[in-house]
Amino acid sequence: MTFLVKWGHLLIGLSLVSGLLVRVSGPCGMVLLGVYYLAHLDFPYVETHATFILDYHIVYIALLGYLVAARAGHVWGLDGWAPGAGPRPRLSAAARELSAEG
Repeated sequence: MTFLVKWGHLLIGLSLVSGLLVRVSGPCGMVLLGVYYLAHLDFPYVETHATFILDYHIVYIALLGYLVAARAGHVWGLDGWAPGAGPRPRLSAAARELSAEG
């Protein structure tokens, strides 16, 4: 089982750093962080009595959610270079006419 955890960490990390398949690795990372959060939860405190409900796991879950929603892999990563990486912007009628003329 530890073998799978190590490979999961490695593959999620490489995917997020390279920006390849962020929409797949982001939710996987969010689930992983959620499991780690619940493992340390001693309601309403997390790990120590100094942290009340909110700790770094929740902050990282929100950050990964933002990266997935903002399509960060398409902007800063390899997802933008991959063929068929996502929806292409539609051309307006004027742009279609210009491209048809030229």
